[in-house]
Amino acid sequence: MAVTQLMYHPTVQARVGQVLPPATIEHPATDPTAFYYFATPVLLSATNTVVEGLLQGNRAPTGMPINGGAAIQYTLADLAILAPGTYYLRIDLYGMSAGGANLVAQTNPSLVTVSN
Repeated sequence: MAVTQLMYHPTVQARVGQVLPPATIEHPATDPTAFYYFATPVLLSATNTVVEGLLQGNRAPTGMPINGGAAIQYTLADLAILAPGTYYLRIDLYGMSAGGANLVAQTNPSLVTVSN
């Protein structure tokens, strides 16, 4: 599994419920059996544990082929966090094949600070 670098830089600061700035992620199309790709944003605490129920928005955007299908691009344009705190946002990238979803890449977690 590859680690894909490209998220929110510099650190994002937002208010509770505010839509985060759009992020674009690209990775090579590495799964020859995949007939489509999708991404799943994961909200992590400062101690690197998954935080459930506080991330709002499109939780499974579909990847779009670019560069003649050599790469896949995702745009996350409507994510918001519903409680103040310091979080990390990681994006898991999956290829969907006849055998199910396969994790093909992850972004390095990006720091997001949320205040009232």
